[in-house]
Amino acid sequence: MTRRCAACHAITPSHDVNCCQNCGLQFHKPQFPSSSPNDKIGSFDRTPSKHKPKEHDKSSLAKHSNPSLSNNDNDAKSSIPCKYKSLCGEYLKSLSWNDALFDRRFNRCYCSNCYPNSLSNTLEEAGSLYVIPRGWCRFGLQVDKVRADVDHIWRNWIVTYHGTSSEAAHSIVAHRQFLIPGDKRIDGEKIAILPGHIKEKYHIYTSPTIAYSSVACYCPSSQFRSKITNKVYNARIVIQCRQKPGTFEVQQETIGAGHKRICPFIPNSQVEIFTTVRASIVPYGILIHLAEVS
Repeated sequence: MTRRCAACHAITPSHDVNCCQNCGLQFHKPQFPSSSPNDKIGSFDRTPSKHKPKEHDKSSLAKHSNPSLSNNDNDAKSSIPCKYKSLCGEYLKSLSWNDALFDRRFNRCYCSNCYPNSLSNTLEEAGSLYVIPRGWCRFGLQVDKVRADVDHIWRNWIVTYHGTSSEAAHSIVAHRQFLIPGDKRIDGEKIAILPGHIKEKYHIYTSPTIAYSSVACYCPSSQFRSKITNKVYNARIVIQCRQKPGTFEVQQETIGAGHKRICPFIPNSQVEIFTTVRASIVPYGILIHLAEVS
């Protein structure tokens, strides 16, 4: 199993090694409760005080158990509704996904107002660095508690991103599984390798940086007109996941970026993760990005 050093980003040996052999950084094991999802955001009433997440990473808990989407569902620290989050919520509602898919307690907006520049650009989970999705808004998904507890996904699995279309994202979230080209969806349609992708590569692709997962060949945009602003936006969707270490390989970018740096925090040589183990990836958040067109 490999992991990346949080300081120099070099691929380092397994967790049996206590420091990076490239830069000497001492590693530490994360101490997060097994019931807590990503970004050190946990259910407040079950998180021991010594494991309390940092204030800027907390997500608000709903005042009731209804997981339905709300345009005014904002982080607890903010008394002013976030306009960007409201727009993203409006777009998600327009897709008509079943409310039962969502867990609004873990909604989190990463716009410049909700997640200012003074906060960290990267975090480390399970010994692996990932990049904060600045400019995106997350809507929490329901995650099977038995699966989370048995596999300790909040403690032992890394954070990755998977860019896709809204249709494919709905299939993944609704049916609780990622598919590999050649697999058949529940409606009988066979999954094909999309145009622009490398032929004869039958894998699921993720990345530790949303800058890579959100490129057009992975994450096509669709236009959306808001009733709130009466403006048109290009909307993109990326799935935020937990992924089991030891079930994947890391490689350089395959989109022809050349010497152009894709992400300022993860080198091009380490931005692509691929696996054939379908069950090794668990989606827990839908990230939405809106860019105004008119």
